[in-house]
Amino acid sequence: MRRVVVPLLALLVLGTLALVAPWLSLASPNAIPTAGVISSLEPSMTHPFGTDPLGRDVLSRIIYGTRISLGIAMLSVLLATTVGVAYGALAGWLGGSIDGAAMRLLDVAMSVPRLLVLLCVATLWDGVEVSGLVLLLGLTGWYDIARLVRGEVRTLRSRDFVSAARASGVREARILMRHVIPHVWPIIAVTATLGIANTIALEAGLSFLGLGVQPPNASWGTMLADNRGALGAARWWLTLFPGLAVVTTVLACNALGDALRDALAPGQVAP
Repeated sequence: MRRVVVPLLALLVLGTLALVAPWLSLASPNAIPTAGVISSLEPSMTHPFGTDPLGRDVLSRIIYGTRISLGIAMLSVLLATTVGVAYGALAGWLGGSIDGAAMRLLDVAMSVPRLLVLLCVATLWDGVEVSGLVLLLGLTGWYDIARLVRGEVRTLRSRDFVSAARASGVREARILMRHVIPHVWPIIAVTATLGIANTIALEAGLSFLGLGVQPPNASWGTMLADNRGALGAARWWLTLFPGLAVVTTVLACNALGDALRDALAPGQVAP
């Protein structure tokens, strides 16, 4: 139980920070002070995480960055889960040549590295808006969950409760939605949780390369990119705190996903 509670509490804290960001932050995350603030100020009581070279409060930018980074990850995973569950469930339920064709298309899609697709599309767009980034990450992240759902549905469709529902005259669509899909929810929950961790890391990487969230919007990746030379200039706080935010969130999501897999789907292999 503790394996679930600890990472879940960490994620709830981060989610709360994202929701109350306007009331919790000490200053506007993008406002550049005109006077009275020293740039690259070390952490202090006034600025607990210091200030960046433009005089912006690092803590405020991290809090708003939580909203952007978590929001992008959760929305893109929701999109990927919706597409993947629909694709996998229909392929597994219909079977036959439809299932075969759907799986061959999925094999082709999975043969192309996701990071390569993300880099190519983001480069061609020449600056991706947040909504476009959600679509890009979501529409390239549903392959694993589709394959897992398809395999589970193929197993469930031959169970006795499905045969009994058919014999009772229940329509095929209703059997799939009301009797089969609920049995797949443990796999969906585990895969989606692990997918959030992967998506946060991908978004941070794209933003670090200048292909994700665009300045001056604050995300953890853009903060790392803006201050990539901070360690050499002895401004350690500019990369330490956003880096810790990425690592802590990814570790919490992975730990929660592993704990959920052991509790809800012990036979599932990690995607």
